[in-house]
Amino acid sequence: MPTDASLPFAAPQDAAQKPVLEKIGLWLAPAEVFLIVLSLLTGALAATLALAFDQRVAWAEFLISFAPAIGLIGLGAYIRVKKQMHRAGLAAIGAGIYIGFSGVIAILIYLRFPISTPMIDTNLMRMDQWLVGYDWVSFVGFIAQYPDLGKILGWVYNTSLGQLFVVIFVLGFTGRTVQLHRVLVAGIISLLLAVAFWWAWPSVGPSAYFTLPTSTEQALGLVHGQAEGGRLLRMTQEGNALIAPGMIMGTIAFPSYHTVMVFLAICFVRGTVIFWPMVLLNIGMLPAILSHGGHHFSDLLGGVAVFVLAWLFAHWIVPNKAKDQQIKANA
Repeated sequence: MPTDASLPFAAPQDAAQKPVLEKIGLWLAPAEVFLIVLSLLTGALAATLALAFDQRVAWAEFLISFAPAIGLIGLGAYIRVKKQMHRAGLAAIGAGIYIGFSGVIAILIYLRFPISTPMIDTNLMRMDQWLVGYDWVSFVGFIAQYPDLGKILGWVYNTSLGQLFVVIFVLGFTGRTVQLHRVLVAGIISLLLAVAFWWAWPSVGPSAYFTLPTSTEQALGLVHGQAEGGRLLRMTQEGNALIAPGMIMGTIAFPSYHTVMVFLAICFVRGTVIFWPMVLLNIGMLPAILSHGGHHFSDLLGGVAVFVLAWLFAHWIVPNKAKDQQIKANA
């Protein structure tokens, strides 16, 4: 069986064992370097577009928000090489990469506003009716008949990002190098695909087009209700005078990245103690995405398609030479 050192995307060994010119490959694994470079390129694209569009961005505030990402990557590399804490380093670097990329992609998303091209929401709503007879207002009204269930779904909806960090830390601290690198690659590539599609064919979801009864919103504690939908619609028309971290909210309807996160949270943790808890938790995520996320039904289908493409890419770029490879680590 090959060791981790022989794997293309395995964790680095002690830096003292290699010449100076090779040390970058010892502090960071190839998958990590790939994702960091991809994050930097995405940030450079965002900065270029901000200048081209003459869009003000609170760069100083964003740089402060990137500090945890930079700190986690630096700390992870240090404890991996100097302290031989390979598993902790793997988890820290993985978390840092995802935090950092999430920040730069948020800027890129908000640079799309205002939107002068036609929105595809009307087409998506027609598709929903044709496929399954889905109507967002009716669906939310049905869920509102069971307010306790609706509030639970709201809580489930808000766990998506936290679930991904649980996945990163569990895979890191159990030494599942291949699975961790795959979930990071799939998560970042799928987000890039979703943003690219949304830039070309924008949509903001049904909550921007319908007004729900106040009693319905209050009964559910709706995450994406009339206020959030109205704000999205205003941004499509007026844009934003300043893009800052505090204003960031979900904007992409089709394809649904929350749907992608459901599969990220489940498909890469098979064989770990969190697999079945993740499956059970995410059973409720699909109705939560539709109701609290203010999504079209077709958004879910788009999310599945994006995930499949990213999953295939992750398995291609992070090959599994031996089943269930484990990183060497100090207990």
